[in-house]
Amino acid sequence: MTEKLAEKSAGNSEPDKATRVGRGLGWSLMSTLALRIGNLLLSIVVARLVAPEAYGVFAVALTVWMLLSALSEFGLGADLVRAKDPERRAPTVATLGAGIGVIAALSMFAGAPRIAAAFESPGSTHTLVVMSLVPAMFGLTIVPAAMLQRAYRQRALFAVYAAGLVASAVVTVSLILLGAGASSLAWGQVASQAVMLLALHVVARHRPRFGFDRRLARESLSFSAPLAAANLVSWMLITVDNLIVSRELTTVALGLYVLAFNVSSWPMSAVGQAVRVVALPAFAETESEVERNAGLVRCFGPLAVVATAMGVGLASLASPVVSVLFGDEWTAAAAALVGLSVFGASRVLLDLVATFLIAAGETRAVLVVQLVWLATMVPAMVLGVRVWGLAGAGWAHVVVSVAVVVPAYAMALRRVGVDVAAIGRACVLPLVVAVPAALVCWAVGRADGPDLLLLALGGAAVVVFYLAPMWPWTRRRLHELRNPLGDAEAVERNRG
Repeated sequence: MTEKLAEKSAGNSEPDKATRVGRGLGWSLMSTLALRIGNLLLSIVVARLVAPEAYGVFAVALTVWMLLSALSEFGLGADLVRAKDPERRAPTVATLGAGIGVIAALSMFAGAPRIAAAFESPGSTHTLVVMSLVPAMFGLTIVPAAMLQRAYRQRALFAVYAAGLVASAVVTVSLILLGAGASSLAWGQVASQAVMLLALHVVARHRPRFGFDRRLARESLSFSAPLAAANLVSWMLITVDNLIVSRELTTVALGLYVLAFNVSSWPMSAVGQAVRVVALPAFAETESEVERNAGLVRCFGPLAVVATAMGVGLASLASPVVSVLFGDEWTAAAAALVGLSVFGASRVLLDLVATFLIAAGETRAVLVVQLVWLATMVPAMVLGVRVWGLAGAGWAHVVVSVAVVVPAYAMALRRVGVDVAAIGRACVLPLVVAVPAALVCWAVGRADGPDLLLLALGGAAVVVFYLAPMWPWTRRRLHELRNPLGDAEAVERNRG
Protein backbone atom coordinates (compact mmCIF):
# COMPACT_ATOMS: atom_id res chain seq x y z
CA MET A 1 0.00 0.00 0.00
CA THR A 2 2.87 2.38 0.83
CA GLU A 3 4.38 1.78 -2.61
CA LYS A 4 1.02 2.46 -4.21
CA LEU A 5 0.74 5.77 -2.38
CA ALA A 6 4.24 6.67 -3.44
CA GLU A 7 3.35 6.03 -7.07
CA LYS A 8 0.30 8.25 -6.79
CA SER A 9 2.26 11.02 -5.13
CA ALA A 10 4.75 10.79 -8.00
CA GLY A 11 1.94 11.66 -10.39
CA ASN A 12 1.33 8.35 -12.16
CA SER A 13 -2.45 8.22 -11.91
CA GLU A 14 -3.95 10.36 -9.16
CA PRO A 15 -3.41 13.77 -10.82
CA ASP A 16 -5.43 12.63 -13.85
CA LYS A 17 -8.40 11.67 -11.73
CA ALA A 18 -8.02 14.71 -9.49
CA THR A 19 -8.02 16.98 -12.52
CA ARG A 20 -11.11 15.33 -13.98
CA VAL A 21 -12.94 15.47 -10.66
CA GLY A 22 -11.92 19.09 -10.07
CA ARG A 23 -13.02 20.23 -13.52
CA GLY A 24 -16.21 18.22 -13.27
CA LEU A 25 -17.05 19.72 -9.88
CA GLY A 26 -16.25 23.22 -11.09
CA TRP A 27 -18.53 22.91 -14.11
CA SER A 28 -21.17 21.16 -12.03
CA LEU A 29 -21.23 23.95 -9.46
CA MET A 30 -21.29 26.65 -12.12
CA SER A 31 -23.99 24.95 -14.15
CA THR A 32 -26.26 24.23 -11.21
CA LEU A 33 -25.89 27.81 -10.02
CA ALA A 34 -26.69 29.17 -13.47
CA LEU A 35 -29.62 26.80 -13.90
CA ARG A 36 -30.86 27.62 -10.40
CA ILE A 37 -30.84 31.32 -11.26
CA GLY A 38 -32.61 30.57 -14.54
CA ASN A 39 -35.27 28.50 -12.79
CA LEU A 40 -35.65 31.21 -10.17
CA LEU A 41 -36.25 33.87 -12.82
CA LEU A 42 -38.77 31.62 -14.55
CA SER A 43 -40.58 30.89 -11.27
CA ILE A 44 -40.73 34.64 -10.50
CA VAL A 45 -42.28 35.34 -13.89
CA VAL A 46 -44.76 32.48 -13.49
CA ALA A 47 -45.69 33.51 -9.93
CA ARG A 48 -46.50 37.00 -11.14
CA LEU A 49 -48.57 35.73 -14.08
CA VAL A 50 -50.64 33.00 -12.40
CA ALA A 51 -52.59 32.86 -9.15
CA PRO A 52 -51.59 30.61 -6.21
CA GLU A 53 -54.61 28.38 -6.98
CA ALA A 54 -53.44 27.70 -10.56
CA TYR A 55 -49.94 26.97 -9.27
CA GLY A 56 -51.48 24.52 -6.79
CA VAL A 57 -53.21 22.68 -9.65
CA PHE A 58 -49.87 22.30 -11.45
CA ALA A 59 -48.22 21.25 -8.19
CA VAL A 60 -50.43 18.15 -8.11
CA ALA A 61 -49.12 17.00 -11.51
CA LEU A 62 -45.55 17.93 -10.59
CA THR A 63 -45.83 15.90 -7.39
CA VAL A 64 -46.92 12.79 -9.28
CA TRP A 65 -44.21 13.24 -11.91
CA MET A 66 -41.51 13.53 -9.26
CA LEU A 67 -42.63 10.21 -7.82
CA LEU A 68 -42.75 8.53 -11.21
CA SER A 69 -39.36 9.92 -12.23
CA ALA A 70 -37.79 7.92 -9.42
CA LEU A 71 -39.35 4.78 -10.87
CA SER A 72 -38.54 5.71 -14.47
CA GLU A 73 -34.84 6.08 -13.68
CA PHE A 74 -34.95 2.95 -11.49
CA GLY A 75 -31.36 3.46 -10.37
CA LEU A 76 -30.16 2.25 -13.77
CA GLY A 77 -28.16 5.41 -14.39
CA ALA A 78 -26.20 4.93 -11.17
CA ASP A 79 -25.48 1.34 -12.17
CA LEU A 80 -23.97 2.50 -15.47
CA VAL A 81 -21.92 5.22 -13.76
CA ARG A 82 -20.22 2.74 -11.43
CA ALA A 83 -20.09 -0.24 -13.85
CA LYS A 84 -16.76 -1.59 -15.16
CA ASP A 85 -18.35 -2.50 -18.52
CA PRO A 86 -20.77 0.34 -19.36
CA GLU A 87 -20.74 -0.13 -23.14
CA ARG A 88 -21.74 -3.78 -22.82
CA ARG A 89 -24.52 -2.95 -20.37
CA ALA A 90 -25.89 0.07 -22.27
CA PRO A 91 -28.31 -1.73 -24.67
CA THR A 92 -29.88 -3.74 -21.85
CA VAL A 93 -30.17 -0.67 -19.62
CA ALA A 94 -31.71 1.31 -22.50
CA THR A 95 -34.36 -1.38 -23.00
CA LEU A 96 -35.15 -1.56 -19.29
CA GLY A 97 -35.33 2.23 -19.01
CA ALA A 98 -37.61 2.61 -22.02
CA GLY A 99 -39.97 -0.10 -20.78
CA ILE A 100 -40.18 1.27 -17.26
CA GLY A 101 -40.74 4.81 -18.61
CA VAL A 102 -43.66 3.70 -20.77
CA ILE A 103 -45.26 1.85 -17.86
CA ALA A 104 -44.91 4.94 -15.65
CA ALA A 105 -46.43 7.15 -18.36
CA LEU A 106 -49.41 4.88 -18.90
CA SER A 107 -49.99 4.67 -15.15
CA MET A 108 -50.03 8.45 -14.83
CA PHE A 109 -52.36 8.80 -17.84
CA ALA A 110 -54.85 6.15 -16.70
CA GLY A 111 -54.82 7.22 -13.07
CA ALA A 112 -55.19 10.97 -13.68
CA PRO A 113 -58.84 11.28 -12.50
CA ARG A 114 -58.28 9.23 -9.34
CA ILE A 115 -55.03 11.03 -8.52
CA ALA A 116 -56.72 14.43 -8.87
CA ALA A 117 -59.55 13.22 -6.61
CA ALA A 118 -57.04 12.04 -3.99
CA PHE A 119 -55.59 15.54 -3.88
CA GLU A 120 -59.12 16.97 -3.82
CA SER A 121 -58.16 18.96 -6.92
CA PRO A 122 -60.36 17.82 -9.84
CA GLY A 123 -58.98 20.62 -12.01
CA SER A 124 -55.62 18.82 -12.06
CA THR A 125 -56.85 15.96 -14.28
CA HIS A 126 -55.97 17.58 -17.60
CA THR A 127 -52.59 18.73 -16.31
CA LEU A 128 -51.80 15.18 -15.18
CA VAL A 129 -52.70 13.81 -18.61
CA VAL A 130 -50.34 16.28 -20.31
CA MET A 131 -47.52 15.53 -17.87
CA SER A 132 -47.84 11.78 -18.53
CA LEU A 133 -45.78 12.35 -21.69
CA VAL A 134 -42.72 13.23 -19.60
CA PRO A 135 -41.84 9.85 -17.98
CA ALA A 136 -42.05 8.09 -21.36
CA MET A 137 -39.31 10.37 -22.70
CA PHE A 138 -37.32 10.36 -19.46
CA GLY A 139 -36.66 6.62 -19.66
CA LEU A 140 -34.80 7.18 -22.95
CA THR A 141 -32.36 9.67 -21.40
CA ILE A 142 -30.83 7.30 -18.83
CA VAL A 143 -27.97 5.89 -20.92
CA PRO A 144 -26.57 9.09 -22.52
CA ALA A 145 -26.88 11.01 -19.24
CA ALA A 146 -25.00 8.29 -17.35
CA MET A 147 -22.25 8.17 -19.97
CA LEU A 148 -21.71 11.91 -19.68
CA GLN A 149 -21.72 11.75 -15.88
CA ARG A 150 -19.16 8.95 -15.60
CA ALA A 151 -16.87 10.90 -17.94
CA TYR A 152 -17.23 14.03 -15.73
CA ARG A 153 -18.59 15.92 -18.75
CA GLN A 154 -20.49 18.43 -16.66
CA ARG A 155 -19.95 21.15 -19.25
CA ALA A 156 -21.90 19.10 -21.79
CA LEU A 157 -24.63 18.32 -19.27
CA PHE A 158 -24.92 22.03 -18.52
CA ALA A 159 -25.56 22.75 -22.18
CA VAL A 160 -28.26 20.07 -22.28
CA TYR A 161 -30.07 21.26 -19.16
CA ALA A 162 -29.80 24.90 -20.23
CA ALA A 163 -31.47 24.04 -23.53
CA GLY A 164 -34.25 22.30 -21.62
CA LEU A 165 -34.72 25.33 -19.36
CA VAL A 166 -34.99 27.68 -22.34
CA ALA A 167 -37.56 25.42 -24.00
CA SER A 168 -39.58 25.25 -20.79
CA ALA A 169 -39.50 29.04 -20.33
CA VAL A 170 -40.54 29.84 -23.91
CA VAL A 171 -43.43 27.35 -23.98
CA THR A 172 -44.67 28.07 -20.44
CA VAL A 173 -44.72 31.86 -20.67
CA SER A 174 -46.17 31.83 -24.20
CA LEU A 175 -49.07 29.58 -23.19
CA ILE A 176 -49.73 31.55 -19.99
CA LEU A 177 -50.03 34.74 -22.02
CA LEU A 178 -52.45 32.91 -24.33
CA GLY A 179 -54.60 32.00 -21.33
CA ALA A 180 -53.82 28.28 -21.03
CA GLY A 181 -53.60 28.45 -17.21
CA ALA A 182 -52.06 25.61 -15.20
CA SER A 183 -51.61 23.40 -18.27
CA SER A 184 -49.04 25.94 -19.52
CA LEU A 185 -46.58 24.75 -16.90
CA ALA A 186 -47.25 21.11 -17.82
CA TRP A 187 -46.57 21.70 -21.53
CA GLY A 188 -43.42 23.56 -20.52
CA GLN A 189 -42.19 20.43 -18.73
CA VAL A 190 -43.00 18.32 -21.79
CA ALA A 191 -41.08 20.68 -24.07
CA SER A 192 -38.12 20.70 -21.70
CA GLN A 193 -37.92 16.90 -21.55
CA ALA A 194 -38.22 16.56 -25.33
CA VAL A 195 -35.36 18.99 -25.94
CA MET A 196 -33.13 17.32 -23.33
CA LEU A 197 -33.85 13.88 -24.80
CA LEU A 198 -32.59 14.98 -28.21
CA ALA A 199 -29.70 17.04 -26.85
CA LEU A 200 -28.36 14.25 -24.60
CA HIS A 201 -28.01 11.84 -27.50
CA VAL A 202 -26.42 14.49 -29.72
CA VAL A 203 -23.92 15.75 -27.12
CA ALA A 204 -23.01 12.25 -25.95
CA ARG A 205 -22.72 11.13 -29.59
CA HIS A 206 -24.79 8.17 -28.59
CA ARG A 207 -27.06 6.40 -31.01
CA PRO A 208 -29.88 4.63 -29.16
CA ARG A 209 -29.12 0.90 -29.03
CA PHE A 210 -31.56 -1.59 -27.56
CA GLY A 211 -30.92 -5.17 -26.58
CA PHE A 212 -31.48 -7.55 -23.72
CA ASP A 213 -29.02 -9.79 -21.92
CA ARG A 214 -30.68 -11.69 -19.09
CA ARG A 215 -27.52 -11.98 -17.02
CA LEU A 216 -26.70 -8.28 -17.33
CA ALA A 217 -30.33 -7.41 -16.63
CA ARG A 218 -30.27 -9.47 -13.43
CA GLU A 219 -27.00 -7.84 -12.34
CA SER A 220 -28.28 -4.34 -13.06
CA LEU A 221 -31.61 -4.93 -11.38
CA SER A 222 -30.05 -6.53 -8.30
CA PHE A 223 -28.13 -3.28 -7.75
CA SER A 224 -30.71 -0.80 -9.02
CA ALA A 225 -33.96 -2.26 -7.62
CA PRO A 226 -33.15 -1.34 -3.98
CA LEU A 227 -31.86 2.02 -5.20
CA ALA A 228 -35.03 2.59 -7.25
CA ALA A 229 -37.14 1.80 -4.22
CA ALA A 230 -34.99 4.14 -2.13
CA ASN A 231 -35.33 6.88 -4.77
CA LEU A 232 -39.09 6.36 -4.85
CA VAL A 233 -39.29 6.63 -1.08
CA SER A 234 -36.97 9.64 -1.17
CA TRP A 235 -39.22 11.44 -3.62
CA MET A 236 -42.24 10.44 -1.57
CA LEU A 237 -40.57 12.11 1.38
CA ILE A 238 -40.51 15.43 -0.43
CA THR A 239 -43.84 15.04 -2.23
CA VAL A 240 -46.25 13.20 0.08
CA ASP A 241 -46.24 16.36 2.19
CA ASN A 242 -47.93 18.04 -0.79
CA LEU A 243 -50.75 15.52 -0.54
CA ILE A 244 -51.06 16.09 3.21
CA VAL A 245 -51.09 19.89 2.85
CA SER A 246 -53.64 19.72 0.03
CA ARG A 247 -56.00 17.45 1.96
CA GLU A 248 -55.58 19.06 5.39
CA LEU A 249 -55.64 22.66 4.15
CA THR A 250 -56.53 23.89 0.62
CA THR A 251 -55.21 23.91 -2.94
CA VAL A 252 -54.22 27.54 -2.41
CA ALA A 253 -52.19 26.51 0.65
CA LEU A 254 -50.58 23.80 -1.48
CA GLY A 255 -49.48 26.42 -4.01
CA LEU A 256 -47.93 28.48 -1.20
CA TYR A 257 -46.22 25.44 0.30
CA VAL A 258 -44.79 24.23 -3.02
CA LEU A 259 -43.36 27.66 -3.74
CA ALA A 260 -41.77 27.72 -0.26
CA PHE A 261 -40.37 24.22 -0.73
CA ASN A 262 -38.88 25.18 -4.09
CA VAL A 263 -37.13 28.17 -2.50
CA SER A 264 -35.88 26.02 0.40
CA SER A 265 -34.40 23.59 -2.13
CA TRP A 266 -31.92 26.18 -3.43
CA PRO A 267 -29.05 24.77 -1.31
CA MET A 268 -29.78 21.28 -2.65
CA SER A 269 -30.24 22.47 -6.22
CA ALA A 270 -27.23 24.77 -6.29
CA VAL A 271 -24.77 22.73 -4.24
CA GLY A 272 -26.08 19.27 -3.36
CA GLN A 273 -26.86 18.17 -6.90
CA ALA A 274 -23.59 19.57 -8.22
CA VAL A 275 -21.64 17.58 -5.63
CA ARG A 276 -23.70 14.42 -6.16
CA VAL A 277 -23.03 14.01 -9.88
CA VAL A 278 -19.27 14.23 -9.27
CA ALA A 279 -19.16 12.41 -5.93
CA LEU A 280 -20.81 9.23 -7.22
CA PRO A 281 -18.16 8.34 -9.84
CA ALA A 282 -15.36 9.74 -7.63
CA PHE A 283 -16.26 7.55 -4.65
CA ALA A 284 -16.95 4.55 -6.90
CA GLU A 285 -13.54 4.80 -8.59
CA THR A 286 -11.60 4.98 -5.32
CA GLU A 287 -9.64 1.74 -5.04
CA SER A 288 -9.04 1.73 -1.28
CA GLU A 289 -11.86 1.61 1.26
CA VAL A 290 -9.69 3.63 3.65
CA GLU A 291 -9.22 6.40 1.08
CA ARG A 292 -12.90 6.38 0.17
CA ASN A 293 -14.04 6.69 3.78
CA ALA A 294 -11.47 9.40 4.51
CA GLY A 295 -12.67 11.28 1.43
CA LEU A 296 -16.21 11.42 2.80
CA VAL A 297 -14.95 12.87 6.09
CA ARG A 298 -12.89 15.51 4.26
CA CYS A 299 -15.90 16.59 2.19
CA PHE A 300 -18.19 17.18 5.14
CA GLY A 301 -16.66 20.30 6.67
CA PRO A 302 -16.60 22.61 3.62
CA LEU A 303 -19.99 21.35 2.47
CA ALA A 304 -21.49 21.98 5.91
CA VAL A 305 -20.27 25.59 5.81
CA VAL A 306 -21.88 26.31 2.43
CA ALA A 307 -25.15 24.55 3.27
CA THR A 308 -25.41 26.24 6.68
CA ALA A 309 -24.79 29.70 5.25
CA MET A 310 -27.58 29.26 2.71
CA GLY A 311 -29.94 27.73 5.27
CA VAL A 312 -29.36 30.53 7.80
CA GLY A 313 -29.97 33.21 5.18
CA LEU A 314 -33.17 31.71 3.81
CA ALA A 315 -34.66 30.79 7.20
CA SER A 316 -34.02 34.12 8.92
CA LEU A 317 -34.97 36.24 5.89
CA ALA A 318 -37.93 34.15 4.73
CA SER A 319 -40.47 36.99 4.65
CA PRO A 320 -38.39 39.52 2.66
CA VAL A 321 -37.19 36.77 0.29
CA VAL A 322 -40.74 35.78 -0.64
CA SER A 323 -42.01 39.36 -0.80
CA VAL A 324 -39.18 40.69 -2.97
CA LEU A 325 -39.06 37.77 -5.39
CA PHE A 326 -42.68 36.75 -5.77
CA GLY A 327 -44.86 39.62 -4.57
CA ASP A 328 -47.07 40.37 -1.60
CA GLU A 329 -49.76 37.83 -2.52
CA TRP A 330 -47.26 35.02 -1.76
CA THR A 331 -46.07 36.31 1.64
CA ALA A 332 -48.00 33.59 3.50
CA ALA A 333 -45.48 31.10 2.06
CA ALA A 334 -42.86 32.52 4.45
CA ALA A 335 -44.45 30.61 7.34
CA ALA A 336 -43.46 27.32 5.73
CA LEU A 337 -40.15 28.60 4.37
CA VAL A 338 -38.51 29.09 7.80
CA GLY A 339 -38.48 25.42 8.79
CA LEU A 340 -38.11 24.21 5.22
CA SER A 341 -34.91 26.25 4.82
CA VAL A 342 -33.31 24.44 7.76
CA PHE A 343 -34.41 21.14 6.22
CA GLY A 344 -33.13 22.20 2.79
CA ALA A 345 -29.66 22.84 4.22
CA SER A 346 -29.59 19.45 5.96
CA ARG A 347 -30.60 17.71 2.73
CA VAL A 348 -27.28 18.70 1.17
CA LEU A 349 -25.34 16.70 3.76
CA LEU A 350 -27.81 13.81 3.93
CA ASP A 351 -27.68 13.47 0.15
CA LEU A 352 -23.86 13.27 0.25
CA VAL A 353 -24.13 10.38 2.71
CA ALA A 354 -26.66 8.59 0.50
CA THR A 355 -24.44 9.09 -2.57
CA PHE A 356 -21.46 7.67 -0.69
CA LEU A 357 -23.41 4.58 0.37
CA ILE A 358 -24.63 4.04 -3.21
CA ALA A 359 -21.05 4.26 -4.51
CA ALA A 360 -20.06 1.72 -1.86
CA GLY A 361 -22.78 -0.64 -3.13
CA GLU A 362 -24.93 -0.22 0.01
CA THR A 363 -28.20 0.48 -1.82
CA ARG A 364 -30.20 -1.65 0.61
CA ALA A 365 -28.97 0.43 3.53
CA VAL A 366 -30.14 3.58 1.74
CA LEU A 367 -33.54 1.98 1.16
CA VAL A 368 -33.93 1.03 4.84
CA VAL A 369 -33.11 4.57 5.98
CA GLN A 370 -35.57 6.05 3.48
CA LEU A 371 -38.35 3.70 4.62
CA VAL A 372 -37.79 4.59 8.28
CA TRP A 373 -37.73 8.26 7.28
CA LEU A 374 -41.06 8.01 5.44
CA ALA A 375 -42.75 6.00 8.20
CA THR A 376 -41.96 8.70 10.78
CA MET A 377 -42.39 11.73 8.53
CA VAL A 378 -46.03 11.11 7.54
CA PRO A 379 -47.53 11.19 11.06
CA ALA A 380 -45.23 14.07 12.02
CA MET A 381 -46.38 16.03 8.96
CA VAL A 382 -50.07 15.38 9.63
CA LEU A 383 -49.67 16.51 13.23
CA GLY A 384 -47.64 19.56 12.26
CA VAL A 385 -50.11 20.72 9.62
CA ARG A 386 -53.17 20.18 11.81
CA VAL A 387 -51.72 22.04 14.79
CA TRP A 388 -49.45 24.71 13.28
CA GLY A 389 -50.54 24.94 9.62
CA LEU A 390 -47.90 25.71 6.99
CA ALA A 391 -45.26 26.45 9.63
CA GLY A 392 -45.82 23.02 11.17
CA ALA A 393 -45.32 21.38 7.78
CA GLY A 394 -41.87 22.94 7.48
CA TRP A 395 -40.65 22.15 10.98
CA ALA A 396 -41.95 18.57 10.83
CA HIS A 397 -39.24 17.86 8.24
CA VAL A 398 -36.57 19.27 10.56
CA VAL A 399 -37.64 17.28 13.61
CA VAL A 400 -37.73 13.97 11.74
CA SER A 401 -34.37 14.63 10.04
CA VAL A 402 -32.58 15.35 13.32
CA ALA A 403 -34.28 12.74 15.50
CA VAL A 404 -34.52 9.85 13.03
CA VAL A 405 -32.60 10.25 9.77
CA VAL A 406 -29.22 11.42 11.10
CA PRO A 407 -28.90 8.51 13.60
CA ALA A 408 -30.06 6.01 10.96
CA TYR A 409 -27.46 7.16 8.42
CA ALA A 410 -24.79 7.18 11.16
CA MET A 411 -25.47 3.50 11.81
CA ALA A 412 -25.20 2.73 8.07
CA LEU A 413 -21.88 4.57 7.81
CA ARG A 414 -20.42 2.73 10.80
CA ARG A 415 -21.17 -0.59 9.13
CA VAL A 416 -18.93 0.33 6.18
CA GLY A 417 -16.11 1.55 8.42
CA VAL A 418 -16.60 5.33 8.28
CA ASP A 419 -15.40 7.33 11.28
CA VAL A 420 -18.76 8.89 12.19
CA ALA A 421 -17.25 10.75 15.15
CA ALA A 422 -14.87 12.53 12.75
CA ILE A 423 -17.84 13.63 10.63
CA GLY A 424 -19.52 14.95 13.75
CA ARG A 425 -16.41 16.90 14.70
CA ALA A 426 -16.26 18.39 11.20
CA CYS A 427 -19.79 19.78 11.64
CA VAL A 428 -19.42 21.22 15.16
CA LEU A 429 -17.73 24.53 14.33
CA PRO A 430 -19.95 25.36 11.29
CA LEU A 431 -23.06 24.83 13.44
CA VAL A 432 -21.78 26.70 16.51
CA VAL A 433 -20.73 29.77 14.52
CA ALA A 434 -24.13 29.73 12.79
CA VAL A 435 -25.97 30.52 16.03
CA PRO A 436 -24.91 34.17 16.46
CA ALA A 437 -25.11 34.72 12.71
CA ALA A 438 -28.69 33.41 12.69
CA LEU A 439 -29.65 35.73 15.57
CA VAL A 440 -28.29 38.76 13.73
CA CYS A 441 -30.05 37.80 10.50
CA TRP A 442 -33.28 37.09 12.38
CA ALA A 443 -33.19 40.61 13.88
CA VAL A 444 -32.55 42.12 10.46
CA GLY A 445 -35.38 40.15 8.86
CA ARG A 446 -37.90 41.44 11.43
CA ALA A 447 -36.83 45.08 11.40
CA ASP A 448 -38.92 47.84 9.84
CA GLY A 449 -37.97 48.96 6.39
CA PRO A 450 -38.25 48.11 2.69
CA ASP A 451 -38.02 44.37 2.07
CA LEU A 452 -35.32 44.80 -0.55
CA LEU A 453 -33.14 46.72 1.92
CA LEU A 454 -33.71 44.10 4.63
CA LEU A 455 -32.76 41.38 2.18
CA ALA A 456 -29.54 43.15 1.25
CA LEU A 457 -28.64 43.78 4.91
CA GLY A 458 -29.41 40.15 5.79
CA GLY A 459 -27.19 38.88 3.00
CA ALA A 460 -24.38 41.12 4.21
CA ALA A 461 -24.89 39.81 7.74
CA VAL A 462 -24.44 36.22 6.55
CA VAL A 463 -21.12 37.21 4.94
CA VAL A 464 -19.83 39.27 7.88
CA PHE A 465 -21.01 37.16 10.80
CA TYR A 466 -20.67 33.67 9.29
CA LEU A 467 -18.69 33.28 6.08
CA ALA A 468 -15.89 35.67 7.09
CA PRO A 469 -15.22 34.03 10.49
CA MET A 470 -15.44 30.56 8.93
CA TRP A 471 -13.16 31.29 5.97
CA PRO A 472 -9.75 30.41 7.57
CA TRP A 473 -11.13 27.09 8.84
CA THR A 474 -12.83 26.35 5.52
CA ARG A 475 -9.67 27.15 3.56
CA ARG A 476 -7.70 24.59 5.58
CA ARG A 477 -10.39 21.97 5.00
CA LEU A 478 -10.39 22.69 1.26
CA HIS A 479 -6.61 22.28 1.18
CA GLU A 480 -6.98 18.85 2.80
CA LEU A 481 -9.64 17.97 0.25
CA ARG A 482 -7.41 18.96 -2.69
CA ASN A 483 -4.38 17.16 -1.24
CA PRO A 484 -5.66 13.81 0.04
CA LEU A 485 -2.42 11.85 -0.28
CA GLY A 486 -0.93 13.28 2.88
CA ASP A 487 -3.92 12.05 4.87
CA ALA A 488 -3.78 8.61 3.30
CA GLU A 489 -0.07 8.34 4.04
CA ALA A 490 -0.73 9.35 7.63
CA VAL A 491 -3.32 6.61 7.94
CA GLU A 492 -0.84 4.06 6.60
CA ARG A 493 1.89 5.24 9.00
CA ASN A 494 -0.49 5.03 11.94
CA ARG A 495 -1.53 1.53 10.91
CA GLY A 496 2.10 0.47 10.55
